[in-house]
Amino acid sequence: MPLICIRMPVITIQMAQGRSTEQKRIVASKIAETVAETFGIDTSAIIILFEELPRDSIAKGGVLLSDA
Repeated sequence: MPLICIRMPVITIQMAQGRSTEQKRIVASKIAETVAETFGIDTSAIIILFEELPRDSIAKGGVLLSDA
């Protein structure tokens, strides 16, 4: 059984490494507010996971981000 209760929304954001903590803080707040309002739940029930990937592990249009 997962450690996170499945009754609460869990939102995963996958992105390249490099965003600041402040940027992630702002995004988390805005997403939580929107989801809470839309679903009619409290923001404290929402879990947001940031998965940061190295730029050499992401390709866009067949080109690694590290090569762009």
